[in-house]
Amino acid sequence: MRLRSRGEGGFTLVEAMLGMAILGVITVAMAGTFLVGSRSLTNEARILSADTAVSHASFTLTRDLNSATTVPTGTISTASSVTLHYGSPQITVVYSIDANNELIRTVGVSAQVAARGISSVGITAAGCYATATIQPSATGAAAVTLNVGNRPAGCL
Repeated sequence: MRLRSRGEGGFTLVEAMLGMAILGVITVAMAGTFLVGSRSLTNEARILSADTAVSHASFTLTRDLNSATTVPTGTISTASSVTLHYGSPQITVVYSIDANNELIRTVGVSAQVAARGISSVGITAAGCYATATIQPSATGAAAVTLNVGNRPAGCL
């Protein structure tokens, strides 16, 4: 059996510090890569959420605006609502947005969530046509504008 004398084997303080510095650089580089990937996934999820919200809102809004006897103008938000009337006997549909950014469609006493993730909907009308501008609540999401033809009153 051979005994080691002092100074043999192990690392010097300089070698250990150099190893720790290299490990630190590699760790920072990896953390930066993971951070960029995480932000990218978060942004992608936000965009997908906004697209889904607009898709759901546009389906019900387009149907109701197409059928409405007259198209009211205004903004649907947490502080206001828009009421549409159509059909015979007359059906009343009220759109509002609750505190959870859900677009609520109420027919009579039955309220249902038409879309989630909507902060406001602006409706303008000119003649037989309406424009609905849907603003998703997702950060940085762009508003989407729908052009809707409304013909029940006999416009040609």
